Amino acid sequence: MSDYDSIHRQCRTLESLFDAKLTAYSRLASTVTRSQEDVEASGSTERWKDLEAEVDELLQKLEENNDKLSTLSDNPDTPPSQSMMRAIQRHREVYQDYSRELRRTKTNVQHALDQANLLSGVRNDIDAYKSSAADSLLAERDHINSSHRMTDDMLA
Repeated sequence: MSDYDSIHRQCRTLESLFDAKLTAYSRLASTVTRSQEDVEASGSTERWKDLEAEVDELLQKLEENNDKLSTLSDNPDTPPSQSMMRAIQRHREVYQDYSRELRRTKTNVQHALDQANLLSGVRNDIDAYKSSAADSLLAERDHINSSHRMTDDMLA
């Protein structure tokens, strides 16, 4: 049963780490949606990818440990006690909850990044339009000034 104790401790540690990383990952989504800066320039995409990889890795390890616990519970030579079965079932439920939560959070983060990229693109288009309109007005003003100079030269 020492295998069980070791795997059980690993599961609890992984669950705690996963919860912390998932919270940081979802906080990133809210930061991206509130931020008015360019997502690519601020490095949010890299942080998002790094956090996502860490969370995916933790979930994978949690799944592996749950599989090990299931294998131990199915061993006919050393049948598990009721408390062990409840703990194994609880770890399985926590894993399923975390899997659902991760899928939901990934979707939210992706929507936040898409929205931030869209808004950034629109902002860039508006700035480009403003600068091109200002350039056109300045060029028109130069033409009018040139026309005035030519008229003054003709009258003088």
